[in-house]
Amino acid sequence: MDNKNMDQLLATLLNLKESEIKEVLSTTDQNGKHCFYVFLARSKKAFCDLCGSCTDVVSNGYYCRKAIVSDQAFDGSDVFLKVPRYVCRSCHHSFSDDKHMTPRGKQISYDVIIKVMEILKSPHMTFKEAARLTGISESSVVRIFDEHCHIPRCSFPEAVCIDEMYAPNSAYHESDYVCVFYDFMRHTIIDVLPSRTKNYLHHYFQNLQGSDELNNVKYVVMDMHYPYKQIAQLYMKKAAICADSFHVVKALNDSLSKLRIRIMKRYDTDSKEYYLLKNWRFLLFKRNTNLDNKGKYNKKLGKYANYRQILDDMLSIDPDLDKAWHLKERYMEFNVNATYEDAEDQLEELINAFIQANIPKYEQFTTMLCHWKQEIINSFQEYHGRRLNNSVAESINSQISQLLLNTRGIRNVERRRKRIMYAINKTGFILK
Repeated sequence: MDNKNMDQLLATLLNLKESEIKEVLSTTDQNGKHCFYVFLARSKKAFCDLCGSCTDVVSNGYYCRKAIVSDQAFDGSDVFLKVPRYVCRSCHHSFSDDKHMTPRGKQISYDVIIKVMEILKSPHMTFKEAARLTGISESSVVRIFDEHCHIPRCSFPEAVCIDEMYAPNSAYHESDYVCVFYDFMRHTIIDVLPSRTKNYLHHYFQNLQGSDELNNVKYVVMDMHYPYKQIAQLYMKKAAICADSFHVVKALNDSLSKLRIRIMKRYDTDSKEYYLLKNWRFLLFKRNTNLDNKGKYNKKLGKYANYRQILDDMLSIDPDLDKAWHLKERYMEFNVNATYEDAEDQLEELINAFIQANIPKYEQFTTMLCHWKQEIINSFQEYHGRRLNNSVAESINSQISQLLLNTRGIRNVERRRKRIMYAINKTGFILK
C-alpha cells in the first residue's frame, strides 16, 4: 500500500480528515514489530480551554498515545498518535488538540467502536466472535457495549403481546424465565423483564400506573399464564385480553397425545395397535396431510392402505380416541373459520361437547376452555386486518433463543436485556 492510500485509510479509521494528518512515519521497534506514527497537523487557531485566549497560545511539542484500529492492513502492527500540545502564555495552562479520534482517555478508535456495535446487531454474534473480528479483547467488547448501548423501555402501543423465554444461569435467581413484551404491529420488543412472577410484574407496572400509555392499550395477547391475566386486568383496564390461539391448540394436542400414550401402553410392543399408535401418530395431529393418497402395501398390517384407512384403523382401537380426535378436529375448524361475531355461540357448543364426551384426559383442557372462554372469544378480533395472536412473539423468540444459546446465557440482567433489544430491534447506539 502506498503512502497516500495509507494516509487515507488511517484518516478514515481515526475519524479524521486527510488535511488533519501532517505525516505518517513507519518504523520497526527493537522487537521487530511494525509501528505507525501519525503526526497530526496543528490547528491554525488553538483556543485555551481554561481562559479562552487564542492570541497567546504557542506550540509545546507533541504527546504520544496509542490507538487501536480495526483493519487487516494493521494486523500485528501498532498505531501511535502524535497529538500537538499547546501552552497558553496568559494562564500557563497546557492542553492538546481534541480531534475526536478516540473517546477521551481511551485507546480504541471510534471506527472500532462502530464496527463492534454493528457486529452485535446480529443475534447470532457473540461478544467473543466480535472480539476476534475486530482484534480486541472480549472484555473490551463487553465494555464498549455497556458504555455505548443505552436502550430505554419503549412505549406500550395499542396492541401488546406477552410471552416468556427460558433463560437459566441468570444472576437473577428468582426465576429461570424472562418476560418479554412485544409490539404486535411493529414486530419489535417493548421491554424485557428478568422475571415473569406476579410480584415482579406488580413492581414493574406500579411505576407506570396511571400513565396514558397503559390507558391507550386496547388489546393484550398472552398464553394462559394466569398472573399475566391478573396484571393486565389491574393495570390495563381498558384492554381486551386475548388468549393466544397457538397455545390453546397446543394444550388440546397435548391432551390428545396423553390419551394416545395411555391407550398405547395397554398393548404389547409387537402388536398392530401399538404399531399404529406409535408409528402413525402424526396422522392424529397434522391437518395438511392428504389422507386420500395412493395406498401402499403395509407389511405389518398385511394390506394395501392409504393414510385415511390407516387413520380409521387407529381410531377404531378405542372409542375414547375416536371421540377425542373428532372433538379436536371440531375445535380446529372453529379456530380457523369462526369469526368474532359467532365465536361465542360456537365455543359454547364446543364446551358442551367436551363435557358430554367425558374423556378423562380432556378434563383439564375443558376446564381451561371454561376459565378462558371470554379471552378465547376476544382472540377472534382483528387489529389492522390481522387476527390477534402471539405469532410475532413466537417468530422473535427463535432469535432470542439462538442469541442466548450462542452466548451460553448472559448472567448480567441489564446486559442481557440490552443485548436482546439491541439485536432484535436493531436500534442505534450512542457514540459519544
